[in-house]
Amino acid sequence: MMGKKMAEEKINKPADPNNLTDGEKKHIPIINVPETIVAGEPFDVTVEVGIIPHVMEEKHHIEWIELYLNDKKIRRAELSLENKKAEATFTVEADKSLAGKESKLRALENCNIHGLWEEFMTIKMS
Repeated sequence: MMGKKMAEEKINKPADPNNLTDGEKKHIPIINVPETIVAGEPFDVTVEVGIIPHVMEEKHHIEWIELYLNDKKIRRAELSLENKKAEATFTVEADKSLAGKESKLRALENCNIHGLWEEFMTIKMS
């Protein structure tokens, strides 16, 4: 499994975003951002895995969460079983040039059993 290239790995998406299964509800990343975001000033983004919180057990857990801003990787947070919750907080430093423009946040996470899942959010900075 480790030798597999990331590009080849399928990213799971809900079959019907308006009618999620319990499995989908446990794997879709939830992106939480501040109400006000100012370009040029750092802000924190918390990514939680699952509308129904994902378990963090030896046999079934989230291995890592990544956050991207406009396709640029911010960081990967490696999770361990000591993480009681499948979540990570990232500090994002968005360039002043993004002020007034729509930007895209992308959260990507990997479940040791159910693979890759992603979610997107559009944000606008002042």
